[in-house]
Amino acid sequence: MKIIGLTGGSGVGKSAAGAEFIAAGCGVLDADASYRDLCEHCTPMLEEIRSVFGDSCFTNSNLNRKALGAIVFADSDKLAQLNAITHPYIRQAARDTFAKWEKEGREIAVYDAPVLFEAGMDALCDTTVGILADREIRIQRIMARDGITREYAALRIDAQHNDEWYRTRCDTILVNNGDLDALRAQVHTVIHSLLG
Repeated sequence: MKIIGLTGGSGVGKSAAGAEFIAAGCGVLDADASYRDLCEHCTPMLEEIRSVFGDSCFTNSNLNRKALGAIVFADSDKLAQLNAITHPYIRQAARDTFAKWEKEGREIAVYDAPVLFEAGMDALCDTTVGILADREIRIQRIMARDGITREYAALRIDAQHNDEWYRTRCDTILVNNGDLDALRAQVHTVIHSLLG
């Protein structure tokens, strides 16, 4: 089974691309959803988080991700500590899912991960695909999706990697400026190139 690492900033349309991969018969694993699931159910990971960050990040034995976020996003060392705890669990969860899909006979799995390279998850992938979109289109998508102001949407984009960062790291770049047929064609090109 071949594994595609799919990445890109907010508002580029990773979900739309993921839907196209699913429609083409690929398995798609959402890294963020996987992490949220681990935060609810992975007792060993939660115990490690508690031992480092304390009980203040927990409410009735459940991880309070907002409280934890307030700590780690204000301190890069604390964020590095959290990543050191969570990334091995995230990687293992991905490996488990991919192994299951391979047993089921899937030819391609897609790992949708906004921080694919930062988390070292590109090492699990046979190829990496970055999605880009024009800045104004991204702003409009984020505003519509999250119900936020233009200024806040722009700030979110500006805090993320620029297009060149993805161009220099990804094996393939897809441009998603709103034409679903064009996106579908690009997705199929990626699939065909992997399957030969």
